[in-house]
Amino acid sequence: MSPMEQGVALLGAGRFHEAHQQFAEALRLQPLAAEPRVGLSQACEGMGDALTAAAWLSDACRVAPERAQLWMLQADLLLRHKQYVQALVPYAQLYAHQARDRATLLHYGFCLEQVGELEGAVARYREAIAQEPGFMEAHVDLAGVLWRLEDFEGALAHARTAVQLAPQHPYAVRVLGSVLFNLNRVPEAEAELRRALELLPGFSLAEVDLAFTLLLAGRLDEGWPMYALRWRDTDRLARPPFFREELEWKGRALQPLRGKRVAVYAEQGLGDVIQFIRYASLLQQDGATVYAVIQPELAAIVEGSLEGVEVIHPNRQVEVDCHAALLDLPMHYGTALATIPASVPYLRTPGDKVEGWRVRLAPWDGKFKVGLAWSGSRRQVNNNNRAFRLSELAPLIDMAGVQCFSLQKGDAGGFTDIVPATEALPDFTREWTDFTDSAAMLANLDLVITVDTAVAHLAGAMGLPAWVMLGPNADWRWLLEGEDSPWYPTLRLFRRAHGEPRAAQVARVARALQERLGH
Repeated sequence: MSPMEQGVALLGAGRFHEAHQQFAEALRLQPLAAEPRVGLSQACEGMGDALTAAAWLSDACRVAPERAQLWMLQADLLLRHKQYVQALVPYAQLYAHQARDRATLLHYGFCLEQVGELEGAVARYREAIAQEPGFMEAHVDLAGVLWRLEDFEGALAHARTAVQLAPQHPYAVRVLGSVLFNLNRVPEAEAELRRALELLPGFSLAEVDLAFTLLLAGRLDEGWPMYALRWRDTDRLARPPFFREELEWKGRALQPLRGKRVAVYAEQGLGDVIQFIRYASLLQQDGATVYAVIQPELAAIVEGSLEGVEVIHPNRQVEVDCHAALLDLPMHYGTALATIPASVPYLRTPGDKVEGWRVRLAPWDGKFKVGLAWSGSRRQVNNNNRAFRLSELAPLIDMAGVQCFSLQKGDAGGFTDIVPATEALPDFTREWTDFTDSAAMLANLDLVITVDTAVAHLAGAMGLPAWVMLGPNADWRWLLEGEDSPWYPTLRLFRRAHGEPRAAQVARVARALQERLGH
């Protein structure tokens, strides 16, 4: 029996280390052959070394690039291990090799979706459906992408088709509920999401969508406990390294805090931390010593604002009596719309920094100073709907008597589609070292106009006037309707309806600004 044959037999028996030795010997005997490389890859994966397994398959593809089956093996391996960026290479090769069966197209589209290439994902899903109109999984995935590109009606059509094809399939029913949620059709969304959970109890995606649906409707007492189930979705959310289940705070009734050390920890974005760090004061009122395990760039403003709160770097070991996720605190405090702790400001910045930025912006004294932010994180799932192209804000930038300043700290990619003259939109964000700088600059503006991003939360937490331009499927924290926010008394919300052009929304903001100027 040849080393190659012995390797295959050992692999089938689950004896991966011995199989690896035989495949290595086969490669020595046949240094240009692809098969020993495939065998080495399979043995490495069996031993739990997916990285080396992928490298061996990549090498197999290098020595025999004409063999589509090798690219398929590499694509499958990378997809199994959620290496979506890397998987795009073999999927692109398969596509070039005309390997365009429905499953390959679906998986190629899925990888494109995961890395944010939404238009490419849509194209692959549509090709799969063109091959087989009854391909339920492709309708599900296409529905899940189209709403992110503001094609809500298209998403609804494909979600309904998926349910027609598989009425009892929980993934089809859940995507219909998700699309209805993004259309603000709350009762219908709730019904479908509850049905998905009946079909598949513990279905994490449906649980989180249902939580968002209840919170969006203002049914906070029902929404918080459902949202607490988000931790079941370990693919999308992970506890911090110091997490110990027995130390997670169980709430005021079961675990009084007087004399206890509590660590509250960030789990999501900067805006979430800014919004929910307000609960640290409630923990202190209950007698706890509070530590905050949050992003380093927020440390100075939190410690400078919340007396007694010490910020701990996320990688540092935490020695406390209990810990709690920031977004679980509203549940533990029984927060309803009428009891939101909305006293502002609860974040402040040092007076010397405020004075420094007053001097920095003094050349524009006499004009109405407006800060603009037009995009949140491009990785955020709903950013395409909430962001604006900078060119669309020209009516604000060009308004007489107004001086706009950029507050766009993160890379907005294609949303920064123009480069205004420096004097039209000065950009000092490179001078921000942390949130005390951005806060100090905001404190010297007359108004902040922003999309739903951390800037909105910072202005609200500081009690500053800010206008927030919301997408048609606004985040749950802004609720379904109204121009005000129960979380931030100084914010004014400008909502965009489904199908309403962004230009119309900006025109409403511009009219309000003219009124503010007394024009």
